[in-house]
Amino acid sequence: MLGEQTLRVALDNGQTVTLTNYLTDTHNILATVGMRVVVCVDAPEGVEPYYTLYQYDRTAGVVVILAIFLVLMLLVGGEKGAHAALALTFSMVFFLRITIPAIYQGGSPIGAGLAAVLISTAATIFSLYGVSVRGGLAVCVTLAGECLACLLFWLFSSLLHLTGFQSADAENLLVAAQQTGLDLSTVLFAATMIASLGAVMDVAVSLLSALWELHVTQPTLSGTALFTSGMHIGRDMIGTMSNTLVFAFAGGSLTTLLVLIAYGTQPNQLLHSDYVALELSHGLCGTCAVILTVPLASMAAAMVFPKLKNTRATSVDYRGK
Repeated sequence: MLGEQTLRVALDNGQTVTLTNYLTDTHNILATVGMRVVVCVDAPEGVEPYYTLYQYDRTAGVVVILAIFLVLMLLVGGEKGAHAALALTFSMVFFLRITIPAIYQGGSPIGAGLAAVLISTAATIFSLYGVSVRGGLAVCVTLAGECLACLLFWLFSSLLHLTGFQSADAENLLVAAQQTGLDLSTVLFAATMIASLGAVMDVAVSLLSALWELHVTQPTLSGTALFTSGMHIGRDMIGTMSNTLVFAFAGGSLTTLLVLIAYGTQPNQLLHSDYVALELSHGLCGTCAVILTVPLASMAAAMVFPKLKNTRATSVDYRGK
């Protein structure tokens, strides 16, 4: 539907306004009677306010989606699903309310990223396992994988001549940096840590859990046997997890790549562009961190699990106490 609509909108404050809604290819918010929408008000001092239709009111849709997510977490995950949902909520609030404002106000992106990774990892793992040896081991392995991801990104960024000033929003952030002290040069490191956290934590926790169950059922297994089993299990995980990260990159960059092709960008231009270099370094850093987490988790399990006693009793209580 293209054209324009004349709308009478009742605002939440009781005021009724009339505005023109222009329907175009890129702004196509088709309003109907009784629909809730978001209105943008431009009201400079001394000038009559100007109202435009900004977007659909998606509050109800977001609530329904979150409700479905929580119900599935509880039905399938049970108590652990509830703990995971709480940990996820805490991590998101911490990231949005503390990490991003700290970086924006001139704090160290690397320090803020490490704090977010550490606190989110601890909150997630300890909520699932409790404060236990298993939980502490999973946190340590995850953090070790994250450190490897940062080291790899430093190496890749040096090889590809990458800086934080080559990102798509660098120009806008440079303006903000003049007012807030934002350190744009190391934002990419923080982004790499945060982006790879989920995959690294997934591999670390999954592999340690599998090796723990193997140790519980066969307590006489040596550390060498556990390490070998961990490597065998981890190789299967690497294959699927690597595909997950690659397809996540492909899906997230699909529209941008189409735009570049539409502008006539040649394959060699695309390969050497800042965009592909940034995305390639992010994706491969996460994948390499996942790969290296497998021997880290296997080695940690081989060193610690054989020393733990009362494993049969521990298998009943998943908190590892």
